[in-house]
Amino acid sequence: MSAPYDLRYEPTDVGADMVVECWISHGPRRDDQSFAPVVGEFLMIGDDELAARPARVIGRDGNRVWVQLALPQDASAVA
Repeated sequence: MSAPYDLRYEPTDVGADMVVECWISHGPRRDDQSFAPVVGEFLMIGDDELAARPARVIGRDGNRVWVQLALPQDASAVA
């Protein structure tokens, strides 16, 4: 059975811009040789405590991947 998410993240490390750095080697797909996230791709990220969330890859440097968490579809803009 595969994990419910692709990359593990630390919720307290998410910046005000909703960006967080993840490490492939720390995630559930670390042994998956076909896992090669690319910029623009949407992945699921999780932390084993909160529900997995969608995030868009915005950068990658080898083992490190930066993702921007997607806002919920029902999020309303506040003026």
